Amino acid sequence: MKRFLLSAIAIFAMSMCSLAQSIVCTDNACTPITDQTFSNTSVPYYCPQSLTFEQGQAVDVCITIMCPETTNVTVYSFPATAQIQSLTITGLSNLPEGLSYCVSRVEMDPTTNVYATIHITGTAPSANEDYDLELSGIFTGTASAMGSDFPLNNQSVTFATGIVLTIGEGQSQPSEIVCDDPCPAVTNQPMSQTTIPYYAPEELTYNVNEAVDVCITIQCPANTNVEYMGMQAAATITNMTITGFSNLPDGLSYCVSRVDMDPTTNNYATLHLTGTPTTAEEYNLNISCNVTGTANVMGNNVPLNNQAVTFPTGIVVTIEEETSNSVVANFTTNPEATQLLGGSAVYITAGQTITYTNTSENATSIAWTFEGGNPATSTENTVTVTYATVGNYTTTLTAYGENNTESTKTVGVNVSAAPTPVFNVDFTADVTTIETGETVHFTNNTTVTLNDEPYTGTVHYQWLFNANYLLRSDATSTEENPSYTYETAGVYTVALAASDDEIIIAEIGGGWYPVKIKEDYIIVTDPVSVDENIAGEINVYPNPTSSVINIAANGMQNITIIDMTGRVVMSKDVNSNFETISAEGFAKANYMVRIATADGVVVKNIVVE
Repeated sequence: MKRFLLSAIAIFAMSMCSLAQSIVCTDNACTPITDQTFSNTSVPYYCPQSLTFEQGQAVDVCITIMCPETTNVTVYSFPATAQIQSLTITGLSNLPEGLSYCVSRVEMDPTTNVYATIHITGTAPSANEDYDLELSGIFTGTASAMGSDFPLNNQSVTFATGIVLTIGEGQSQPSEIVCDDPCPAVTNQPMSQTTIPYYAPEELTYNVNEAVDVCITIQCPANTNVEYMGMQAAATITNMTITGFSNLPDGLSYCVSRVDMDPTTNNYATLHLTGTPTTAEEYNLNISCNVTGTANVMGNNVPLNNQAVTFPTGIVVTIEEETSNSVVANFTTNPEATQLLGGSAVYITAGQTITYTNTSENATSIAWTFEGGNPATSTENTVTVTYATVGNYTTTLTAYGENNTESTKTVGVNVSAAPTPVFNVDFTADVTTIETGETVHFTNNTTVTLNDEPYTGTVHYQWLFNANYLLRSDATSTEENPSYTYETAGVYTVALAASDDEIIIAEIGGGWYPVKIKEDYIIVTDPVSVDENIAGEINVYPNPTSSVINIAANGMQNITIIDMTGRVVMSKDVNSNFETISAEGFAKANYMVRIATADGVVVKNIVVE
């Protein structure tokens, strides 16, 4: 383990610092080690194991650190020594890529020898290097400068810990992209005489946007040139592992069917190139490898163990500009698509359709894919697709041309919920107070709009002429403006429900439909004959009135007051010859006073001012 004694240097501002948040361990994988000899550095530390790792090696190491008692700071541009009272760890920097850390304790106190553990995990990078780790924190204490003590509260500090993490030349091999369905190796053809002998079964020249699907067979070379300690040396290869295939044209990818090769057995590997190139250029391909063998360095044979080498293969892929007859996928939509940043989309509601029309250039055949639509696929030039479900989908057209070329175009489809009509249900009756056997004619005053416009669809109605509190009725109608004859005396509630769907009567009371309810709307009385002499003996006074209504009649049984709309304002059973009713809660209007006596029923008019 390498250790360096470095001074901690921190640049401070005397203003309050914002507090950074450290990554706190939750795995409890590390236990602080307090009985070991700590390093004599700015931040004393103890490493329970070596901090040297090989390339690609899994790293899982705990480092115990002790809170320092002093550190060096700068106060008003003057160097000063600070006494630390408390330290909060906020970060560990300069870690190699591929490694991460967490801290099991972030607040520390040097007076109690408080320890913290740093857990470093991950995979060591492929580069050989020494990494000097730094620790950042927030501390409180006192700084001595120019003979004076300055209080420090939550000041930032960065410690050069002296902890060095070394990544050496590893034994583990980088992972190659291995083919699932490798190309068959071609071993009976003359191979090219390049650094890496190879055979390409067809010319490696393509157009921009032309589909590429080609296999290249390569043979393991027996010799190569390597760089050893800054010098070029000839090397004899005993084994080669392919670790990369670089300088590919944009839009192409590859896989390798064999990564470990041996020149003594003429081992072959196949490279499978696929994709669609996007940029015209000539590309000289390189293969990165790790080789094992022997290098001749200044007359001496030096063993090579997984030495990293990059070969210029001699393989050239040429991408040319598209010719005028290249296939270009294109189509139109009805409704039209809305142009968006990075694409376009058609906006419809559930249940609507989109008509797609192929306008591709130089296409010999086409294939549609309609995500979320019905149908889901097609090869027709014009297709009408229905979208029933709310969601965001894509439609893709692939156009195929000559020489295995193809082109695609995609448009988004945004399907939102269909808007629902807005119902304002209301109705009136031509008369609201009748005798048994008479007919009431109802007028439907309902208005229906959709997107603030009159609704043109079908509207269903359901009338309840004698609705109970559950909105059930044995007298109904589905006519728009019905009439109903009331055969039995009583006070009746009338309800009207409306919907753009068929209405189920049992669901009206559950709030499933827009409904208008008028309680005690129709008053039906039995017909009676009243002697005019009796009517003249019934008095309602004063008239007009603003305070009370006095009613005098022999043998009164019921008094009901009804406004001009037919609404019952008050009804009470009595057994007297004189009643006084307060009118203070009545609106200023004309009213009918219905007085039932043992001799019959009389209706008198009264005005409340």
